Amino acid sequence: MSYIKLHRKLLYSECFKKPEHLKLWIYCLLRANHEDKVITHGGKLVKVLRGSFITGRHKIAEDTGISERKIRTFLESKKATKDLTIKATKQYSVITICNYSDYQDDDAVSDQQSDQQDSHKQELTRDLVSKRIVRFRKKSEGSGDPEFDVWWDNYKNAVATPPGGRAKALVNYKSCRMTFSVEEINVATRNYLLECRKFNYPTKHGSTFLNPTNELIEQYQSEQTSNQTEEHHESVLDQEFHRIRSAASAHGGS
Repeated sequence: MSYIKLHRKLLYSECFKKPEHLKLWIYCLLRANHEDKVITHGGKLVKVLRGSFITGRHKIAEDTGISERKIRTFLESKKATKDLTIKATKQYSVITICNYSDYQDDDAVSDQQSDQQDSHKQELTRDLVSKRIVRFRKKSEGSGDPEFDVWWDNYKNAVATPPGGRAKALVNYKSCRMTFSVEEINVATRNYLLECRKFNYPTKHGSTFLNPTNELIEQYQSEQTSNQTEEHHESVLDQEFHRIRSAASAHGGS
């Protein structure tokens, strides 16, 4: 490993205010192993863990140009703050930087953690978006036009609806309401659906049926055929429009 990383919190440490201590701390970071190693020292194999290195005060003084007395003071202060641990033997000392990974995460580890964090953020984002869509749909189930909502709930049970069909149907329904009453729209819808069923005609989507340019609302104000001998098993839609038409007739005859 040809480089080390310095955390910005070093700027606010006591070490940063003392040039020689700062130099010694960076020296320790530079000397520490970035991975576990087995080295030969004094003719013996010694395992040195990640974040540790073998040295002595004389060696440090030789490398840094700082006196052994000042090095001892530095090491003692770092031991007191639990930034370093020192394990001494007759031949050498093993200095270990505590929480080494906080300073010097491997690129592979950092990338993996970053990928995991990004993946976690993406999952959270998807969950939040999904929940937001669900809440939006629940709020949007009602169009704010109760008459249209009743009409749509009945019509969609009789005809398959393409994506966006409800919104288009609502626009056309409001246009029809400028010319026709709710009862007239319902009567025309019932008559139209009955005819489609009777003669096996393909049924138009709700937005197409309501399109004012098609003039279907006006066209289906009355039954299109007088042949009523065939029995019909009335659906909920049939029953609803039958009731509306009867009520409208009774009101007109009073």
